[in-house]
Amino acid sequence: MYPQAKREVTCHFPAASPAEAATHAERDYITCQVVADAALHRVNKALVDNQDVTAPPFLRARVTMCGSIIFTTTNTQNNIIYEDYTTIIADALTYYGKYKKVEIRKCFSQFLLHGVLTHLPLPDISDSITTNYPQLIQCQTPCWLTPADRREQEATSTIVMTLSGSTKKADIG
Repeated sequence: MYPQAKREVTCHFPAASPAEAATHAERDYITCQVVADAALHRVNKALVDNQDVTAPPFLRARVTMCGSIIFTTTNTQNNIIYEDYTTIIADALTYYGKYKKVEIRKCFSQFLLHGVLTHLPLPDISDSITTNYPQLIQCQTPCWLTPADRREQEATSTIVMTLSGSTKKADIG
């Protein structure tokens, strides 16, 4: 059986405004599930209507708090199979709004980096990692492990680094 990350395809929809983002976050479970079920039906139908796909590829869908829709394949399939079908997936979801991107979810690894100066902005830390360790592919900007109020009086703290792929500690150096 494939790990969950290798079975997910995400369609990101940017919120048009902060009010729209708040609306997505406030939806109840039933409303989100109705939206997810409709999206699942439309995407599976669009893919099956394509002559290369013989059976509905996605088992379930869910809507995130920010309004993205995540589709999950069956246990026997890998999401990479559908990388060439991202346009079909996006076109099937045009009724939901203008999409930002369709992403085939990849595996990632997370690491704690201790002793980071707390006065440094996170984007600068990310740029420094990219410059000094070009072999590391960051999935997102690092984030602090502890909340701001606990870092106020500290000179250093810990960040969480998220790297693409199955990176091991020995790979980092």
